[in-house]
This record gives sequence, structure tokens and C-alpha cells, in this order.
Amino acid sequence: MKGITVLVLTFNEEANLLFALGSCQFADQLFVLDSGSTDRTRAIAEEYGAQFQYHPWAGYARQKNWALDNLPIAGEWVFILDADEAITPELREELISISTGRTQTDKVAYFVNRYFVWNGQKIRHCGYYPSWNLRYFMHGKAHYEEREVHEHMIVDGPAGYLKGEVHHEDRRGRNYIWQKHLRYAELEAREMIKVLRGDKGGIRGSFRGNALERRRAVKETIWRYLPARCLIRFLYMYVFKLGFLDGSAGLDMCIFISRYEREISKKYSQLKKEHA
Repeated sequence: MKGITVLVLTFNEEANLLFALGSCQFADQLFVLDSGSTDRTRAIAEEYGAQFQYHPWAGYARQKNWALDNLPIAGEWVFILDADEAITPELREELISISTGRTQTDKVAYFVNRYFVWNGQKIRHCGYYPSWNLRYFMHGKAHYEEREVHEHMIVDGPAGYLKGEVHHEDRRGRNYIWQKHLRYAELEAREMIKVLRGDKGGIRGSFRGNALERRRAVKETIWRYLPARCLIRFLYMYVFKLGFLDGSAGLDMCIFISRYEREISKKYSQLKKEHA
């Protein structure tokens, strides 16, 4: 027994799921929490030995927190894996070493880096690498903040960083990815409206804090007042964060994300008028 439980959230993930589940067959428990898939998601989950559980969609953070609070998780350590991700062999060995005690640690949680594959190429710049997320933790020691999108975990205890990485590659096609970002844009705009109203729940922004807290501080105090945010986002990713070094894939990704930023601005302006 390795004492590891892996949790994957799904909704129509047949194009991605076999890669995700295939990468975590080492786990003692594997849960797929589904919110109403109509494709082969359930069949693939069961084929790979996962326990399939339906729960109506409650939002990104609330769905994961429901799983952590209600699923019969037996492992001391839990790994949260997105359905369009895969655990690399190097990361797998680190997870096992920690859970079995081969690596002595006082940490109760770990941040994991991930790299994005865009147009078939690994992205190593663009402000998307490194991309640290708290994914591996002792059960009961971490929960997600109440945020509608781009949520992060709040951990009760010291956290460390792992060397192994997560492979992120959405295989559902460009149109699907764009539609997903349109949904993200509305949720992000809602979060901006919350800040405008003084509701800053979850992880608070601080210019003296860690990288996440500094990003939140910029969003909460400066970002919404800047003109041409989509152009600023492009220049930040492509020039300041050296996206040009990722070649044509980097250029395409920077353009894509700048378009996404434009959609956030449009949604924010619309919601701001509605709440005026």
C-alpha cells in the first residue's frame, strides 16, 4: 500500500481521460467525480479501475471540496489531477517516496509544477512556465478557497515543492478550448465584480506576499483600471516573459490568451453596468 488517492473531475473527457488515468495506475485509490458526462467518460474510468461518482456541478472549488469532504478517501495522501493532465514518471516516484516514508518530511502539502503542450509543443515561457499548483497533500490538511475560477488551495501546515512535473495537454480541439475560456472569462469577470464590491474572500492579495498573493494584489488594485489590457497581456507574455522563445506555438498561445483577456474585459464592463 502506498497510501495515495488520486481524484479527477470530469465532464465529457473521453479525449483526455485515458492519458490522465493511465498515468496514475500506481495509486491505491482512483476517484473520478463526474458532473453529467454524455460521452464514454464513465466507460473509460471503469476500464482503468477508477471509482466513478456522479455529483451535479457545483463550481470548480465547491466540486473539489465536496469530493474531499464526502468521498470515502482512504489514502493518507491525496493528489488532485485535472482530466487533461498526466503525472510524469519522475513525479510519480516522488509521490510514492513521500507517501511510503522513504522521503522524510515535515511537509503536509506540496506544490507541483506543470508544463503546457500547445499545438503539440511544450511551452517553456509565456508566463505559463513554471506553473506551480498545490496538488499533493495529506487528507484533511487542505481545501480550496471559495472562488469561481482559477481557485487555489489553502493548506493547514508547511508546504514544499516537488521536482517532477505534470503534463498538461487538452486534446478536445481548439474550438472546445476557446469555448471553455469564454466560460472562464465570465467567471473571472464575476470575481472582479466581487472585488469591486469589497468581497475579497479566499486568498487575499498582498504585494509583500508570495507570487500568488502578489498577482491577486495586482488584480485587486491595479489591473481593472488599465486600458488595453489584452495588449498589455500579450506584451507581458510574448516580450517580458519571453514567449517569442517558444516559436510559433508561443506566438499563437500569447495571441489566444490576449483574446481571452479581451473577453474578460468585455464581460467585466457588461457586468459592471448591470450592477451599477
